[in-house]
Amino acid sequence: MSGTDLVHLTIDGRVVEAQAGQTVYEAAAAAGIRIPVLCHHPRLKPQGACRICLVEIEKQRGLQPACTFPVTEGMVVRTDTPAIFASRKATLHLIFSERTHYCMFCPVSGSVETSDCELQKLGYEHGLECWAYAPDYRKHWPLDASRRFFVMDHGRCILCRRCIRACEEIAANHTLGLAQRGARTLVCADDEVPFGESSCVSCGTCLQVCPTGALQDRGSVYLGRESHFTRTAATCVGCAMGCGIQAVALDNHLLRIEGDWNAPNGGLLCAEGRFEVLEPKPARILKPLIRRGDHQVEADWEEALARVAGRFSEAQLVAGVVSPRLPSESLAAFACFFHEVLESSEVALLEGEVPPLELGALASLRDVSDSDCLVLIGGNPGEHQKVLHHLIRRALDQGARLLIVNDESTDLDPWAEFHLDLEDISFHAASPFEKLKTTYHLRISGIVQLRKAIEPAQRPVLLYGSGLSSTVYAALRSLPSKARFLPLVRGTNAIGAARLGLYPHPVRGDALYALLGDDLANGQGLPSLGYSVVQAAFRSSWTDAADVVLPSPIWAEQRGHIINLEARRLPVVPLLQPPASVRAPWQTFANLARRMGESLSHETLDQLSRLE
Repeated sequence: MSGTDLVHLTIDGRVVEAQAGQTVYEAAAAAGIRIPVLCHHPRLKPQGACRICLVEIEKQRGLQPACTFPVTEGMVVRTDTPAIFASRKATLHLIFSERTHYCMFCPVSGSVETSDCELQKLGYEHGLECWAYAPDYRKHWPLDASRRFFVMDHGRCILCRRCIRACEEIAANHTLGLAQRGARTLVCADDEVPFGESSCVSCGTCLQVCPTGALQDRGSVYLGRESHFTRTAATCVGCAMGCGIQAVALDNHLLRIEGDWNAPNGGLLCAEGRFEVLEPKPARILKPLIRRGDHQVEADWEEALARVAGRFSEAQLVAGVVSPRLPSESLAAFACFFHEVLESSEVALLEGEVPPLELGALASLRDVSDSDCLVLIGGNPGEHQKVLHHLIRRALDQGARLLIVNDESTDLDPWAEFHLDLEDISFHAASPFEKLKTTYHLRISGIVQLRKAIEPAQRPVLLYGSGLSSTVYAALRSLPSKARFLPLVRGTNAIGAARLGLYPHPVRGDALYALLGDDLANGQGLPSLGYSVVQAAFRSSWTDAADVVLPSPIWAEQRGHIINLEARRLPVVPLLQPPASVRAPWQTFANLARRMGESLSHETLDQLSRLE
């Protein structure tokens, strides 16, 4: 950074060096000087509405909002004078008087040390012991509980507008706004419909930025305070995005998932990654089950593994299917067990799609947000990569163009500059096994049109799916070097699986081992290959039909890595301790190998996983 990019100012008698363009609040925060705020959030554009961050600036008339006032060379700022304290206290009295901020019944209320409410903390800090202006309890403020995952209590809202700005700037969904006027102003959705009937997609971004108890998570409300919880930075395994998350746990129970502001997804999550992952699941499998007659009965691990090893030793060919939600370490152990112990290559991924990855320079999620031209070819992020859908919407808000090439409609069609149709040129055979893949083609005239549309762009990003014709992929490879490519991978760790030679395909054999983890197989039927072993966390139609069922850890109990659609290697860390009777997959394979006269060490499996 050159000297011309820096300015020097004095804050509370201390000389501070700041970057040109920063606000007083940003310069103070970078120097470790605290200025209280309510409407401000570091991931949102400053608004200066709450008037809590007012400071004194020499040569300026009256107090100024630190969150919007830009720094200048030689500026002198005071953040904590009697006049500032009195102004903030008066503002807090007004805020507390506006609605029913009755802290004793609020889920985020606490003591001076434990409160999770930003408003209450400032009240304690400024010595508010009673209401200077008593609130009018004759006013009734609505509570909207029409959303599945969280509730809006308008009586606790302070109209900071963080939720509205987050919906616009981070999620780019533009659902929230303001309705009515003056003292009756409310946060509303669309044309003042209940939130659950609106265009809200329950991404939960508004919930995460709310400074009070106005927005409440149904799953974790009243279950404890922040000081009681354990927070762990982790990776979402809901899809191939690999979003960064903050997992909130208490007493080995996962309470809440929040977005990690410092991760490439910028704190943005979808409903599946934030809420649905915590929804109740089928009954947990905690002990091995073996079939005796028409019934499954509990057994210990030794009996179950002995039975599996015996039947696999007798089988002519054992096939395997494995979930793409598992870490690469588990996938590597599975593949190694089949290749080296069972001497079988009949191993497949349960599901997943990985388009060709060598079309050109890979794009990052930041590239998508910063792009001036986005091309969607053969995919629908709104269905399979939902956070990516919102990043595209964010780029469109900044003026990016959108071009769509697809065989069907997508959630992004209303914003497309033009739409080109893909043609299905796959071979339609009578047998489903003769048509393993569908192939889509774009005619040369369409390719020429697309190339011309991309030419003016400075930062084009092409998001493409699998199943395109070789001609289309060749045309994409020939685009100028300024183009960046992001494959629309389906399956959490499908790239990691592909690097290990695991792809979805029909398998054959007279015995089957299915490693599902916490996957529920999405309604697929268990392959009919004779004797079947299913290792899974939850009961399903597959476990009900299996001859042997083995317990498996859930996603929050595993350790390892996944490869996301940006080809980044992301850590999967244990957020919970698994039940004592549940073993890691590699332990199962090592024990089975030993019983079959082979050896698979943890060190060998770990080294294999790193070959990706």
